[in-house]
Amino acid sequence: MSYCINPKCPQPDDQANENKPKCIHCGCDLLLHDRYRIVRVMGGGGFGKTYEVADKQGTPKVLKVLLQNHEKAVELFKQEAQVLARLSDTGIPKVDPDGYFEMMPPNATEPLYCLVMEKINGLNLREWMKKRGNRPISQEQAVDWLKQLATILGQVHTHNFFHRDIKPLNIMIKPNGQLVLIDFGAAREVTNTYFAKIGQGAGVTGIVSPGYTAPEQANGKAVPQSDFYSLGRTFVFLLTGKSPTAFSEHPRTGKLVWRNSASHISKSFCDVMDYMMAPFPGKRPQNSHAILQCLAEADLAEPGEEVKEGPIKKGRNSRPQNSSRTSSHISKATGMGSSPLDASSRRGSSSRKKSASRPTRKKNKPWKLAIAVLAFAICGAQIYGYWRYGFFPANPVRLIASLPSSKFLETTFKGAGQVQTIAVGPKLDGGSLLSSGSFGTIRIWNLKSEKLLYILDAHKGWVNALAISRDGQLLISGSSDESIKLWNPINGSHMQTIEGAHEGEVLAIAISPNGQIFASAGTDGSFKLWNRNGSRRLTRKENQEPVNVVAFSPDGQKIVSGSADRTIKIWDVQTGNRIRTLKGHANAVLSLAFSPDGQTLVSGSSDNTIHIWDLKSGKRKYQLIGDPSWVRSVAINSSGQIFASSGETIGVWNDSEDSGTSRDIAPNNTLLGHAKYVSAIVISPDGENLISGSPDNTIKIWRIPSATSEEDE
Repeated sequence: MSYCINPKCPQPDDQANENKPKCIHCGCDLLLHDRYRIVRVMGGGGFGKTYEVADKQGTPKVLKVLLQNHEKAVELFKQEAQVLARLSDTGIPKVDPDGYFEMMPPNATEPLYCLVMEKINGLNLREWMKKRGNRPISQEQAVDWLKQLATILGQVHTHNFFHRDIKPLNIMIKPNGQLVLIDFGAAREVTNTYFAKIGQGAGVTGIVSPGYTAPEQANGKAVPQSDFYSLGRTFVFLLTGKSPTAFSEHPRTGKLVWRNSASHISKSFCDVMDYMMAPFPGKRPQNSHAILQCLAEADLAEPGEEVKEGPIKKGRNSRPQNSSRTSSHISKATGMGSSPLDASSRRGSSSRKKSASRPTRKKNKPWKLAIAVLAFAICGAQIYGYWRYGFFPANPVRLIASLPSSKFLETTFKGAGQVQTIAVGPKLDGGSLLSSGSFGTIRIWNLKSEKLLYILDAHKGWVNALAISRDGQLLISGSSDESIKLWNPINGSHMQTIEGAHEGEVLAIAISPNGQIFASAGTDGSFKLWNRNGSRRLTRKENQEPVNVVAFSPDGQKIVSGSADRTIKIWDVQTGNRIRTLKGHANAVLSLAFSPDGQTLVSGSSDNTIHIWDLKSGKRKYQLIGDPSWVRSVAINSSGQIFASSGETIGVWNDSEDSGTSRDIAPNNTLLGHAKYVSAIVISPDGENLISGSPDNTIKIWRIPSATSEEDE
């Protein structure tokens, strides 16, 4: 069934017969030049209407139709099309070169202006917050989102545009957590002519969203730094659950008084927000890189980690020389320069002499000893936390909880970056190779010598996926920059790049057991098979939702894919035909692992559960419950008897024969030691160690606990 988009149609929203090429009411062309079919009405307002459409391949897209032919409205509409066509980023809706077109309805005197763009599945942040009762987000979530949005704005500004209407309504969140900046109708190109107008005091068209628009933009003099102001105000809403208009502004400085409503956020992160929201553009970060630099150098202690008394702490990633530079940036924006002289330092010399002439009497103050002991204990805990676990500052509560796991922790690789994925190679004479991926970078380590061999400047975005072939000769990486790259892990050399491997982020990579083909999956809802030389072999797309993970069966005859649509699909590698679909998870499937005999499949999901599947029958055998967090990664050892999962912690299970069809089985052992969630785990080739990576900038090597760990207790 289809819909008519002609605003003068007597019944424009009525369903029409799909088999007819024309609207049964007005004769309007429903197929839009044979390229798209109208599926449903998504929304509308005074200026336009939005539809979901499908192209000839059935790919869902969004059609925006301008219903008002005012000159300024048409100008802004065309401008949005031009901006999106020039930009290429996973955080920006894609528009094909022919995505903008005009069509003339029957008996009309003016054309309809149409724009077809990528359909973003998800909610905007205002809807997302409302759905969770406007409960404030955590600092960890805020840091992740700020990095994403700063990177997106960096792309926009690099192309000489700025958005001019950043607010929660214009930011969408995909099911996989990726943020997307939408509605570029107000975007403005930065040109010499534009700055000349501003310099001469001439205003330009003002775009105002109360509470989010920068002061200079409200006066018609927006600059790129106005986007940072609006972004800061957006995070005030996310961190407090309240609109920025609910807070007053300081009568002298003009700063928003909002911190008391975000007591769970560290002072340093609040400083970064105030830096972005400085009343004057020159006092704000001048580019997106400055925001990312502030985050890298600031003290971003987790909620509850900050010590409210005692010496000032440095951030996890900061160096002394950089910390001072960041604080100077922030102090300019927040008015936090060197503190004024206190009262005693302003007294005259006579006051000081009188004070000096008075006889002093030392008093016994036991509380000083208590403070000294407390400070010593805190310092000792921080030193131990950094030495043992590689994170600073260390949350004392988490540190104490980690102590039982310390008997299994063998090594910590520090300085690993914000690890998103890891892969381990086969056992070689010189030692197995371990690779890790973070933002733009791949690191290669030797597990035997525990040395960092190479740091590869690999991608322009996050490295989401890594895989090493069984012969150890090939490393493949997939990134949010939509590319796949092939490497020689032994010498770190680059072999090949596949640009535009997916129409969106590459989320998963897997190499077949014989190493001759590899698979990739992405946010475009497809998985693809490639020959080892990088030529495409097969594409399968049956999902509108992202495909988060792929894995080959041990015999290489089957491949399984896990999707945000909550299903697991099993495919024949040779024909590409779907063999079976497994259903049971309540949310997106994030991770998969085969048992060595290929008869059992383990899946992890953002519904916080692990399912164990019998592939012969296609039924779920039982369910494992770790901690209440997304199951981002799962692994099985070479005997098939040990399962492991990662979320906030690492859970380890022994697959005993009496498991039967029981459900909700808790782990035999829980490993704690990362300061943040555990993004990925793998088991070493010899089956003796479990390797974990985390955004806390560390990789940890654990001895796998035995079935009961009795010998360790």
